[in-house]
Amino acid sequence: MHIVILLLGLLTGAAHAFHAEVNPLQSPLAGQQSLRQLYFLVTPANMTLDDLLADPVHHHSFSLITRQQSLLFEEDQAVWLFARLHNTGNRPLHSILEYDFPLADKIEMYQLQRQSKDIKLLTRSGNSYPYSERALPYRSFAASLTLLPDEETDIYIKIQDAAVIPGDIRLWRHDNFVATMQQNAMLDGLLQGILVLLALYNLVLFIHSKARHYLYYTGFFISFALVVAILNGMAFAVLWPEYPEVNQAILYIAVGAALLCLNLFTSHALQSYASHWWRRCSHISSFAALLLLFSPLFADGQLRLYLLFLALCWVLISNFLLALSFSLAGDARARTFVWACVLTLCSALLLTLHQAGYLRADVNWLYILFSLVLLCLALTSFNLQNIRLPNEPALQHSASMQQYHDIFHNAVEGMFTTTADGRLINVNQALLDILGYPDRNALEQAISGTGMARFYADPGERLHMLRQLELGSKNSFEIRGLRADNSPFWALMSVRLAHSDNGKEAFVHGSVIDITGQKQANEQLAYLANHDSLTALYNRFYFEQQLQALCDTPGRSKGAVLYIDIDQFKVINNSCSHSAGDALLKQVSELFNRIAGQAGPLARLDSDEFGILLPGKNANEAFAMGYRILDAMREFRFIWQDNVYPVSVSIGIADIAADDSLADTVLKKADAACGIAKNKGRNRIQLFDEGDKDSQQHQAEVQWVAQLRQAIKDDKFVLYQQSVRALNKTGTGLHYELLLRLQGDDNHLIAPAGFLSSAERYGLMPQIDRWVIRHYFRWLKQHPEHLQQLTLCSINVSGSSLLDPAFKDDVQQLFSGFQIPYQQICFEITESAALVNLQNTLAFIEHFRALGCRIALDDFGSGFSSYSYLKHFPADFVKIDGHFVRDVLDDHYDKAIVKSIHDVAGAMGMLTIAVCVESAETLAALEIMGIDYAQGYAIARPMPLNTLLT
Repeated sequence: MHIVILLLGLLTGAAHAFHAEVNPLQSPLAGQQSLRQLYFLVTPANMTLDDLLADPVHHHSFSLITRQQSLLFEEDQAVWLFARLHNTGNRPLHSILEYDFPLADKIEMYQLQRQSKDIKLLTRSGNSYPYSERALPYRSFAASLTLLPDEETDIYIKIQDAAVIPGDIRLWRHDNFVATMQQNAMLDGLLQGILVLLALYNLVLFIHSKARHYLYYTGFFISFALVVAILNGMAFAVLWPEYPEVNQAILYIAVGAALLCLNLFTSHALQSYASHWWRRCSHISSFAALLLLFSPLFADGQLRLYLLFLALCWVLISNFLLALSFSLAGDARARTFVWACVLTLCSALLLTLHQAGYLRADVNWLYILFSLVLLCLALTSFNLQNIRLPNEPALQHSASMQQYHDIFHNAVEGMFTTTADGRLINVNQALLDILGYPDRNALEQAISGTGMARFYADPGERLHMLRQLELGSKNSFEIRGLRADNSPFWALMSVRLAHSDNGKEAFVHGSVIDITGQKQANEQLAYLANHDSLTALYNRFYFEQQLQALCDTPGRSKGAVLYIDIDQFKVINNSCSHSAGDALLKQVSELFNRIAGQAGPLARLDSDEFGILLPGKNANEAFAMGYRILDAMREFRFIWQDNVYPVSVSIGIADIAADDSLADTVLKKADAACGIAKNKGRNRIQLFDEGDKDSQQHQAEVQWVAQLRQAIKDDKFVLYQQSVRALNKTGTGLHYELLLRLQGDDNHLIAPAGFLSSAERYGLMPQIDRWVIRHYFRWLKQHPEHLQQLTLCSINVSGSSLLDPAFKDDVQQLFSGFQIPYQQICFEITESAALVNLQNTLAFIEHFRALGCRIALDDFGSGFSSYSYLKHFPADFVKIDGHFVRDVLDDHYDKAIVKSIHDVAGAMGMLTIAVCVESAETLAALEIMGIDYAQGYAIARPMPLNTLLT
């Protein structure tokens, strides 16, 4: 065995003449031959062979390796092995050059022809390279070597590994090498198979007996089998050949797991025999094994090696000392078991060293060590059956008085025994802590006059408890008690009534759990269930409950509901920030709360909507409160970041009629009235009246909204198109505007004028715009031949969509998902929407124009400041409002406006499109004026999109 470590503090003199002894060889080789004349040199890891040969100081610093010598060097260093070979025969020598150290990180083998000075790289391999890069696919590092007759050559081998490495190089005859490798592989496979069978055997024993030591032993065998497989190269070759970084880390993980499982196995088996010092040693052993197990996460190669030696030495020494202590004084069965465990660990360690390539002698270590491991395992298993293992249940003996005393006084729950009249007999420390007394004497003094009834907030609760116990109907109670300082607490008390042997005296045995925290948490949950977290007002759930209770009350005049909506909330919330919106809601809530006072519940019903319930009040009284709110809001100013914002509200009032049986119905009436107030100009109050024309119109719009939401869900919209014609140039390809129709219940189509205003008012336009773009893009994807013919398609985008912060990203995802060319899509934005949402509009335009989309400014000329704002919009088209185009032949003012719009747009590099062109004469006049494009009935009527496919 050669584990002798040669530290690298080698005392070498100055550079001296280097004369290498020759290793004579003759063909054919006699099986194998070790190179006796072998030299070594330690250099920095980054030194190459060219650097080594170029520097005589390094080249002449090689030292002869004595037999059985091993080398230790740092992680940032490399060891060069050098041997000079001479084929003394008259035939070519074909051999295998082998360096048998499977743990090496990096190996480089070079052949230097002494006559020609040619350098040949025989192989570059190691555990830092994939297994497939090895010159020969074996566990050791080998390469083919050929020497011509009388040829003399130098062999250089560079080794990098932060470990102890053996200094031995062998030459093999090819057939002997292959046969030896196959024999070693067979023995390695046999060893692995036996270890796996032992693991399965112990796993079956664990499943059958549920004894944990068998599970630990199973883990040891599995981990040890993995260690052996890593050391002999089998794991690298079979399990992760292309992942060398796994091979470096998992060795320490497997060794750590094996040591941990073996330590847990020994500790559990000897739990009833080991002393206190041994338990501490066992904890340290487990910690050392865990440290090694997780070392790849925090330690480099050199530190991991030291941790490996430290863990092995500690576990071995601690188990040896335990065996020695049992030998001097201890149970004979435990003594034999511990020595068997120590021998198992030693034999496993020796077998591991053999598999790592450290044991090299003429004796066949593998057979000896394998037999020793099996013998030790048999001794361990035999002695394990003779050890009385500790019982798993810690409390399985009969209840003795001492045991009862320990349970009673160490219980986490407060426990007590009293007489029926409240006289204290026994109490534990947990109950003293709950009640706030330092000891039993202080408690007895406090109850000397009143008994245990002193701790009930309501003394009658104790009498009620005794009556329930006597009836036998209940033995668990939730009480409100008082502590020593009279502070209240909540407790869950479980009690039992017992009588003495003579039946003359009754005793109360009970336990107390302090549930004050749980009770407070429940109260907090109940509060949150009924209150809004932002404003601390009641929420919609509570408001509807109170309203429903009022609706269920018989009578004619039940009360009234005020439905309040903040008019400017969305503008402030979107333009400033959500923090500004929250601050506005809080301030307005405080104002409403001061006005409402105790008149009735005030609740936040939705994001910017509030409700006040006035039980027993009529509409006139509700109007009075509503006007007080309007007056207060006129004086209210919201200040945010040095900016002042006026805020108004719209209020809807609904009476709770005698036939109103559902709270939801009353809320819908009040909401409808609030909507009418907003439509009439905001900052006003509206009373709901079913016969009122405005109420009927609002109800119709609400029905439209429900129908539109269902249409979006069920895809009830139909895509139409209307062609756009170029007037002054020959157009190629298709150019049209995308239009929308709604399919009614009787399958007739409804024009957008019938539903778009309702959709805009109730915030449905972003959903409709998304529906249009998504379905049109899907249609284009399904008809690629149409996409090839398409020049440009115009799609309308509403102002509500431009206000939606997510709309731009959603459209971008649709472009990417369906892979639609940007240059074939034009987005139309109305002038009014563009001017209201200037910042969002510009962001949308700049984003998609940069990608290639076109932008059209729709209905141009309908606004008040069209020309002044035109220069702010980087549009491609200006669509002239149809109001001017219709009368262009009869009204010279309209003609002048159309002409001026065209001239201004042309000066800015924009093209003009005239819409609502309904006659050939109008078309001709527009062409004379130079208008670029025309759209209207004179060119084509709107048609279903699918007609473009025919």
